[in-house]
Amino acid sequence: MNASPYRPRTCEDEDHLYLPEIKRHSLEKIEVHNRYAALFAKAMRGRWRHLVYVGLYAGAGRARVLPTNEVVETSALSVLRQSSPFTKYIFVESDGHCAHALRRRATAANPGADVSVVSRDVNASTTEVLRLMPRYSPSEGVLSFCFVDPFDLQLRFETIRAFSHLRMDFLILLMVGVDARRNFRRYLSDGTSTRIADFFDAPSWRSEYQQSGDRNIIRFLARKFDEAMTRLSYLSQPAERHGVNAYGTGVLQYVLAFYSKDQLGLKFWREVRSGASSQLGFDLDDLSRE
Repeated sequence: MNASPYRPRTCEDEDHLYLPEIKRHSLEKIEVHNRYAALFAKAMRGRWRHLVYVGLYAGAGRARVLPTNEVVETSALSVLRQSSPFTKYIFVESDGHCAHALRRRATAANPGADVSVVSRDVNASTTEVLRLMPRYSPSEGVLSFCFVDPFDLQLRFETIRAFSHLRMDFLILLMVGVDARRNFRRYLSDGTSTRIADFFDAPSWRSEYQQSGDRNIIRFLARKFDEAMTRLSYLSQPAERHGVNAYGTGVLQYVLAFYSKDQLGLKFWREVRSGASSQLGFDLDDLSRE
C-alpha cells in the first residue's frame, strides 16, 4: 500500500483512540489530496510568511479500511507528516469523538506544529476559522489551501463564500455520485428541501434543471457548483475534475473538484491529475504568486 509516498500511511500500532471506518476507494481520494498538499507546500514555502492548511470535515486522523481492516492515516495526519510543512493547520470536525482523537494524534504525529482543532459543524465554523487565521499585512503574506471532505451534500455554499476574500485554493469533494444521485428525485419533488439550493447557492435550481433539458444529474450539479465558484472569481477546469469510483467497479462515488484564483494553482492541479507531481517536476525558482 505504501509504494507511493503519497499513499495513506499504514498504521501498525494501536493508539486506542476513536477509529471510524472508510471504504477502499477513499484511499484514492486521500492520495490525490496528499499529492496536491505536498506540491503546494513545497512550491510556496519560503515565498509566503504564512502557509495555512484548512481541513473541513477533517475526521479522526486515522480510519479502518473496509473490507481489508487495515488502519491508515487519513488526510489530516498525512498533511502533518509531509516533508514541506505548512506554518498553521486548522481542522474542523463536528463529531466529538473524531475531534478528540485528531487532537491527540496530531500532537503525536507532529508535536511542534501549530494545530487548531475546531469541534463544530463546518457550516457554523467560519467565524472561528477566520479568527484562527494569521492576519494578513503587506509584510505578512498569507496563502492557504482548504480541503473540504463531507460525507454528503451537507456543505452550504455560504461556507465557501465566507473564505472567498482570502488567498485560498480549494479541493472540494462533491458528493454528486452518492447523495445527489441517490436522493435527487426526493430533493426535486420536495419543495421544502433547501439542501441542493444551499449547496451551490441557486434557489431556482429546480426550474433551471427542468428547463435545461439535461437529465444528467451529475453533470448538472457539478456545472452549477462551478458557476457558483466562478461568481466568486475562482477559475474552473471542468475537464480536470477527478472522479472516484467504488473500488473495482465503474460506479461513481464522488468528484474531486479543484478551484484557484491563480493559474499556477491550476497548473499544480493538472500535475497532480497527471501523476507527475510524484516527481515535483517544476523549477521551483521560477514559481511565484503575486
